[in-house]
Amino acid sequence: MTVQERKLSAPIDPEKLDRLAELAIKVGLQLEAGQDLLVTAPTAALPLVRKVAEHAYRAGAGLVTPVLSDETVTHAGALPLCAGRWIRSRCRLAL
Repeated sequence: MTVQERKLSAPIDPEKLDRLAELAIKVGLQLEAGQDLLVTAPTAALPLVRKVAEHAYRAGAGLVTPVLSDETVTHAGALPLCAGRWIRSRCRLAL
């Protein structure tokens, strides 16, 4: 089930989003000046990814590279693989 199908449309409090990103950089990652950061996330998390990048650069990150994935595209690519017998049991979520 994709994020769109779950209908997660509740607005995110910008202050909480900012605080979460700040904690991720300072406490979770303990990012140091000059370090690069690779962020992987679904497209639905783009507002958080932007805040994480903002706080990473404030902390002195060298380069922040976001890699976004789309659930629909990811699942579409997995469906042909699920036709094979050996992998069908692992594809329940994609189907």
